[in-house]
Amino acid sequence: MKLTILREELKKGLTCVERICTKNLVLPILNHVLLSCEKNQLKLVTTNLEIASLYFCLAKVEQEGEITVPVRTLSDIVSLTETPSLEIETKGKTLNLVGENTKIQIKGMDPKDFPIIPKIEKSQEIELNPKPLCEGILQVIDFCSPTQARPELSGVFFSFLKDQLKIVTTDSFRLAEKTLFFEKPQEFLEEKSFILPRGAAREIVNMFLENEGKIKLFFSAGQVMFESYFADSQNPQAQLISRLIEGEFPDYQAIIPKGYHTQVILNKRQFLNKIKTASIFAGGGNEIILSVDPKKNKLEISAQNTDLGEATLEVAAGAKGEKVKTCFNWRFLFEGVSKIQTEEFVFELNQEGGPGVIKPKENQDFLYILMPIKQS
Repeated sequence: MKLTILREELKKGLTCVERICTKNLVLPILNHVLLSCEKNQLKLVTTNLEIASLYFCLAKVEQEGEITVPVRTLSDIVSLTETPSLEIETKGKTLNLVGENTKIQIKGMDPKDFPIIPKIEKSQEIELNPKPLCEGILQVIDFCSPTQARPELSGVFFSFLKDQLKIVTTDSFRLAEKTLFFEKPQEFLEEKSFILPRGAAREIVNMFLENEGKIKLFFSAGQVMFESYFADSQNPQAQLISRLIEGEFPDYQAIIPKGYHTQVILNKRQFLNKIKTASIFAGGGNEIILSVDPKKNKLEISAQNTDLGEATLEVAAGAKGEKVKTCFNWRFLFEGVSKIQTEEFVFELNQEGGPGVIKPKENQDFLYILMPIKQS
């Protein structure tokens, strides 16, 4: 392998692919990046056996070939080197980097030992706008189950309908749903859905949030691929391939309340401030009590701690419906309201242990459902 490449181009590619690599003592090859070149590009590949990241760099290729080297080592060297371009050449299992006043040799491994990256058939594609997709993932990803006790709850559920995509997460105590609308209806033979591992969802955000063009999604048996492209080109620039989580995502639509006993409209900043203050007095179960009297147009927040004392705070609210009193985990409530992107939000409450529903006052494309704490 022999090629010349702009340092900034190689640095950008390594930054993109190195994030999924963590120190692996059992399989050292997973700490490596696979470099392979053909025609006018250098391909960088990393994998942790669940996710594979690929980046295609433009380069002047004199001789095709491939090698694997430690990704952190190569990335650190490229970041610290000040030369505008680098000559890369392999001799056996050694990678030679030559630049202005720079000569470096990095010991690599046999590329034949690098894990095989699955091929995704591009039979049907779904075109997505990267920024809304990434921002939607960020709104819901914190509510996945943190354990693998129920694997289907540990990932992000994607449900594709003809005119919209729903992104959903739940840990069984709370649930978040983000709805994205397609610019034009998709030609699906049937509705499609899958559960993406949380790590892969976060990597989508890392790879594509700043992407200015469209990205495309392709399905395969047990796998999915997200792909971006060079400007004004059909050649891929970056790819993320991930395995999917097996299992059935819960029928979450069944738990979304069809109505409410009390509806409250609140200012997000004021409400979060009051919740944070009340949390000082919340007990070990993070319990706070919300009381609403629609006739008084206010919501009362209270918490009590046998060692510290108690707090009762009021926040102005536009309320309608019935008088209600319910108890929530303050941290779960705070985290859900924090994801609202409007100044005001709607809080719908139910009696008899029914869930609370939080959504923006305008553009209700986000939904957060929180189960109350049963009071003895």
